[in-house]
Parts: sequence; structure tokens; C-alpha cells
Amino acid sequence: MPENSDFYPQVMQRYISQPPSPGEQTEFILALLRVFDEKIFNARDFDSFPVELIVDYIQRTHVYYLEKKLPEIEQSILLLSGHYDSQHPVLIALQNFFHRYVKDLSEHISAEEALLLPYINALREAGQTSLGFSRFLLHRREYSVDRFLSDHHDTEDELKDIRQTIRLYAPPKTNESLYRILLTQLQVFEHDLCVHAQIEEEVLIPKAQQMEKELNAQLQVLSPLN
Repeated sequence: MPENSDFYPQVMQRYISQPPSPGEQTEFILALLRVFDEKIFNARDFDSFPVELIVDYIQRTHVYYLEKKLPEIEQSILLLSGHYDSQHPVLIALQNFFHRYVKDLSEHISAEEALLLPYINALREAGQTSLGFSRFLLHRREYSVDRFLSDHHDTEDELKDIRQTIRLYAPPKTNESLYRILLTQLQVFEHDLCVHAQIEEEVLIPKAQQMEKELNAQLQVLSPLN
């Protein structure tokens, strides 16, 4: 386990309420820590992990973002705002960014929780039981992996934009520490989102596409039209 990784507590925050059990979950966390520590992502390092483990990580991360990281950033913005004039450009940019970004990310997460992740679970169950296969037949009429990809967009680029905007303005001498803390929080969150997106797009989605392909192939075999 990387001993000096700044992201060690960030990763483990997702597993505080339900600590990882020995086995695959521990190995998955170790693989995650290597990504954060070495800043190199290789999808093949995650190929051996089952879909349900990847989905669990995605869901835990959604909760972590909404209940911990975004509130922390909001608190830093509020503290920093007390040291700027109410009409200062950086304050206006921060306020506009935060409200828009939280709304955008929340909608993004809600869509995944309501549609994508249940659909992937349906794909997994369809390959295991006849009841699961029947449920997949209902799901596929309303959703697909391709539909997710057509609606999907990344959110980490917006964090980079706001960091660059903030850097245009020198902080008050009395508040340089809060200024640096906020920039660090945004940078850490941006990197965390990037890893989240890579796991989702390069690991989870290909696994889901493969399951979908195999199930559709079974349907073709079973179809009376063949």
C-alpha cells in the first residue's frame, strides 16, 4: 500500500461506514491507491474485478462527493468570501460556479443512480438467472449502454476552468492560506473525478457492453425469427 499517498484518506473515506472485507475488495482498494499514488491509470489493472465491485465503488463515490467533498468546498468558498468585496470578480465567479456545478454534478449522479447502475445490475443478473433474464428484457426496451454514452459528459474540466479563473486574482494578504486550501481542494477533487470517470468509462462500461452483447446474442438464438 502506498504509504505517502495524499489520496489514501480520500479513498478510504468511501469505506468508513462499511470497512472493506478481505479478498477482492481489499485488492481493489490497493489498485485504486496505486492509481492515485502513481497518477497512472491502466484499465487492465481492474479487468479482473467483478462488475458488482466496480458498481459498489461508483455508488460509494457518489455519496462521498455529495455528502463530503462538495460541502467541504462550499465551506471553503464561504470562508474565502468573507475576505473579498461582495462584487469582487473572483467571488462572483466562485458563487456562480459552485451553484451551477453542484446542480450539474447532482443531476449527472442522479441519472447514473436511476438508470445506468440499475441497468448494469440487470445485465449481471440476466446472466445468472432466468428471472434476471426476464427483467433484462424489460430494461432493454427503455435503456442501453449506448444511450448512456450519448447522454454522458465529463465534469472535471469545469473544475479546471474555475481553478484557472481563481488564479487570475491575487488573494488578500490576510487570507492566502484559505485561498491555497480552496485551490488544493479543487485540484484534488478534479483528479478524483478523473479517476472516477476512467474507472467508469474504461472498466465498467466495457464490461457492461460485453454483458449486453452476450445477452443480445442469446436473444438472437432464442428468437423465432432466426
